Amino acid sequence: MNEEKDLIKRYGKKQAFKVPEGYFENFAEDLMRKLPEKEIKAPEKISTWTRVKPWVYMAAMFVGLMFTVRLLTNGGKDIHEKTHSADTPVNYTELPDEYIDPIVNQTMMGDYELYKYLTEANPTLY
Repeated sequence: MNEEKDLIKRYGKKQAFKVPEGYFENFAEDLMRKLPEKEIKAPEKISTWTRVKPWVYMAAMFVGLMFTVRLLTNGGKDIHEKTHSADTPVNYTELPDEYIDPIVNQTMMGDYELYKYLTEANPTLY
């Protein structure tokens, strides 16, 4: 505070810098005249691919999601594998004996029981 008072006593309250008279009257016009002209850029042409790209990416995402869900809900089975329903007749003559023998052994049927089962079965099965 004392320093301020000392400076005021020494130099007074007189302004050290002066502005010429009428300097700010035409300041805006002079400044605008001195600035370079701004270049007007032509708008960029947006290609068709740039417009369609988000939609293509979204469609690809949904296709991938669909295949993932199909793979997970199918239980790992081949998508193109034929599924047999109970109404669809299955031709067992296509199976070789090497596949049938372990299946028959696994059922734990004796020869008599197997013979009885085959004679009582529907003839269209075999």
